Amino acid sequence: MTALDPMAAALQVERFIASCKVNGENGALWRRTDAADSKTPRTFYHGSAGVALFYIELHRATGDNGYLAEATSAGEELLAYVARKDQLTIGFYSGWPGFVFVLNELFKASDDLRFKAGATLCLEKMMAQSEPIGGGVGWIEPMPFSDITGKTGDREVIDLSVGAAGAGVILLYAHREGLHAKALHWARQTADRLLEVAEQTEDGPRWLMMTDMPFPFTAPNFAHGGAGVAYFLADLATVNEDSTAGGFAGNTTYIDVAIAAARYVQSRSVPQDQGHLVCHNEEEQPPSLFYLGVCHGPAGTGRLMYLLHQITGDSRWLDWLHDNMQGLLGTGVPEVRTSGLWQNYGQCCGDAGIGDYALSLYSTTGRADYLKLAERIAVTALANASNIRDGIGWAQAEHRSRPDFLETQTGYMQGAAGLGSFLLHLATHEQATPAKIALPETPFATA
Repeated sequence: MTALDPMAAALQVERFIASCKVNGENGALWRRTDAADSKTPRTFYHGSAGVALFYIELHRATGDNGYLAEATSAGEELLAYVARKDQLTIGFYSGWPGFVFVLNELFKASDDLRFKAGATLCLEKMMAQSEPIGGGVGWIEPMPFSDITGKTGDREVIDLSVGAAGAGVILLYAHREGLHAKALHWARQTADRLLEVAEQTEDGPRWLMMTDMPFPFTAPNFAHGGAGVAYFLADLATVNEDSTAGGFAGNTTYIDVAIAAARYVQSRSVPQDQGHLVCHNEEEQPPSLFYLGVCHGPAGTGRLMYLLHQITGDSRWLDWLHDNMQGLLGTGVPEVRTSGLWQNYGQCCGDAGIGDYALSLYSTTGRADYLKLAERIAVTALANASNIRDGIGWAQAEHRSRPDFLETQTGYMQGAAGLGSFLLHLATHEQATPAKIALPETPFATA
């Protein structure tokens, strides 16, 4: 494309996704990749739940009821799927929380009460898997990433991406959306257990991915580290039974611990030529690997700092966030690819997640350099897109450790739907109601 036209590009993304559609027994599904023999998962991360969210956003952007029909068709398949499942992971993007979110957003878009009931059912099934541990509740699950680490066994999982903190975030969303009368109580029980399993250090509290880590991995950032847990605790501190959000309303312990945890994250930042970045993994000394996306990078960790700025009114949190973004900008991304921003253009690890974050910062701070970054990201992403069956998709490496394993995925967190969502956000960010639907683990309201 000679000129940046994010709306036209998003429609091209949809055409690629549509070419991967499969008619399920109850509604629409999509192949995970463009391969003819690819599986058709339902998860938000890789599957139809995330694609459905993109179709809701397309409807918001265009008013075309055909896109809403595609989303609700996917919702029919999701309703049948969650009804027959008793056990799923509590991983925010890959299990019960993602289904709670998408089904409720389908209800809001369609006014079909069956989707709201489905979201509530998922919430109850998630809590049925919890168990009393210590002074709160937690979840014992088969440990994540066994396929990568070779380690197996059941563990108590506690981070935001695959553990209890992410379950807590969706419980707060459920409370705000009126999905369940016990949602806030459950969120507090979850938080109370997370307070117990914090590791106290001289720099402040921190959390690992699991309470009994079978391999060395101390990540201070958002997805698998303390920044994500602290985000949940800080958000919980703003909520009580009578007010759903705004200001400070809750237990002072939650906000005090969240602030102390944020100080810990800040202690792990490393000065760069301009600004600073937070290390990916503390086991690497001196640190040299700095992720840049939502997963362990500024686009994730900065959400905690922005939320604390909202809650406390203290501009120093925002100053730190801006310096962290200067560290990102100083790398030369997106045109320059670093070890922390490999050939991945998606929402989780790559360009789309950074672009959405930059747009949100632009809309809240008015800083033109963030809008410029989002536009550069769109240009770079589109320059690396492939023409596929009348549409566009991206061949990319989901995992940094497997740079040569490229797949062209359809899903939200690692594929075309997430890139299309970013392009819609860019195309509509100046409107009173942008097409972008903010996920519950971000402080930036776009819906």
